[in-house]
Amino acid sequence: MKIVLDVNVLVSALLWGGLPTKIFYLARQNRLIILVSDSILKELENTLRRKKFKQQLNKRKLTVEYLITITQRLCKKSPDSSINFNVPELRDVKDNHVLGAAASAQAEVLVTGDKDLLVLKNFGEILIMSPADFLQSYFPE
Repeated sequence: MKIVLDVNVLVSALLWGGLPTKIFYLARQNRLIILVSDSILKELENTLRRKKFKQQLNKRKLTVEYLITITQRLCKKSPDSSINFNVPELRDVKDNHVLGAAASAQAEVLVTGDKDLLVLKNFGEILIMSPADFLQSYFPE
C-alpha cells in the first residue's frame, strides 16, 4: 500500500509520537510505503524551523537536519506534480501541492490531520483520512 503523509502528520510522528509514529513503524516493517515529494520535504523543513517547535527539538535533542534525513530514509521519493489541480472544494489552496504529491505518487491514501483536506474525503481514487481512521481501517491490530 502506498500512502502520502501530510506535513502535520510527519511533524507529529517526528516530534510527539502517538498514532503517526505507528504509521512510521508500519513502514519500517515494510507493511506500507510512505511516499514524499520535494515540496512536502521543503514544507516539513520550513515547519520544523518554526520557533514554536524549537523547544520540542531541544527537549528531544534533535536537529531539523537529522529529522529530514530520517524522513528521507524512511520514505520513498515521489515526483512533484507541476499540475495545478482545480479542486473547487479545497478551502486552502496551499494544500494543492499535497494533493499533487499524492496524485503523482499514485497513492492509495493521503493521511492528514488538516480539516481543509479531510472534508474532501477523497481526491479522485485517493482516500483522504486522519491517522486514526487510516490505522483503524487498514491496520486494526
